[in-house]
Amino acid sequence: MKINRHSVLFKINLVFILSFAVLLFFYLFAHKIINRVETFKFIRKAVFLVKKNKLKDAKVFGVNLIKNQKNINKILKNGKIILKRNPPRLDYTLNLLSFNGNKYLYFKSKTEKINLLLERISGINERQNILLAAWVGLNVILILLYISIFRSIRPLKKLRDNIEEFKNGNINVNLSSYASRKDEIGFLAKEFKETIDNLKKTMSTRIWFIRNIAHELKTPITKGKIALELLKDEDENKKRIFSDIFNRLEMLINELFAAEKIAAGNEILNTTACSLTSIINRANELLFVKNDGVINIVSDNPDYTVKGDCELLSIGIKNLIDNAVKFKTNGKSPVTVSIKKGVLSIINEGPKPPISEDVMFEPFSKEINAKNKDGFGLGLYITKQIIEKHGLKIIYEYTGGKNIFKIDLNKILCS
Repeated sequence: MKINRHSVLFKINLVFILSFAVLLFFYLFAHKIINRVETFKFIRKAVFLVKKNKLKDAKVFGVNLIKNQKNINKILKNGKIILKRNPPRLDYTLNLLSFNGNKYLYFKSKTEKINLLLERISGINERQNILLAAWVGLNVILILLYISIFRSIRPLKKLRDNIEEFKNGNINVNLSSYASRKDEIGFLAKEFKETIDNLKKTMSTRIWFIRNIAHELKTPITKGKIALELLKDEDENKKRIFSDIFNRLEMLINELFAAEKIAAGNEILNTTACSLTSIINRANELLFVKNDGVINIVSDNPDYTVKGDCELLSIGIKNLIDNAVKFKTNGKSPVTVSIKKGVLSIINEGPKPPISEDVMFEPFSKEINAKNKDGFGLGLYITKQIIEKHGLKIIYEYTGGKNIFKIDLNKILCS
């Protein structure tokens, strides 16, 4: 598992680990100091009792005189000497021993007096109790603080998933779980929700505008077509030109309606199995430009069959071919429609458009420097909506002076 050293959670974990380590260090250090103080207090008490010959009161001072010679020999043999002293005003040399976690002071006589072994019996003192209680209390506070902070920032991951979901096209992400939060995460979620709501309003306005303007255009187009049919004496060539114009505008409006229904999620696909070759042929029939030998179709399998809305797929592919034909710069070089291993590619020779791939698929987006290129910049937008409705992706590449649009159809290919 890869650790993200820049994440907030990693830094919080690091701070708390260091805090626990520092607390442990100070506890051990303080414990050692207290033990040392208590040891020297034990030595002072023992020396006082021996010097004043008050060993009968030893237990009152938390000291015990060991009289059993067997125990004395065992402690002297196995105990670890941690301190040696030779007080000039005392008839004994002192050896401080540690045995089984306790401290012993051995008084070795310099004369013919009896040797003495005293044991510390005071047990855990009050200072050690306070130190332990303080250390445990601080650790409990740190743990509770860590849990509280962790619970506070845990929704960040969920919010990140919501943003990722929104980025992938879902504008109906559920942010209700953040409504009751009063912290920075709740504030951020609130701002994010307001951004989504504003975007929804903008999209609704755009859809309303496109639908209304398309509706307004349909009426004069229909009237124009009727008027054109009533013209009997006009030149047939002129009538054909005007008829093509009206048909083209009507087709564009119908495509725009379909694309907006798809974008709004209101379009239900008429899914059937159909030949990919027939879809491409239908696309050629719908072309806004005449196919006078400028389109070359290459396929590694003429029997490809896809499952989808064949009419919408034809419109989408038609827009790609139409775009490629209009923007190719080499008049002799044909537009290639290639199908290899289930991947459909539309290829034309020409310069790379001076707009980014993201902008390229937006409505009314056109190459602003292109001359004599008719159209409204809606073709790629409509195609993208159709392709994504089928669960596919359209990819743009520019390689070797060629513009290439690719659609991987394997997901909807019939086996």
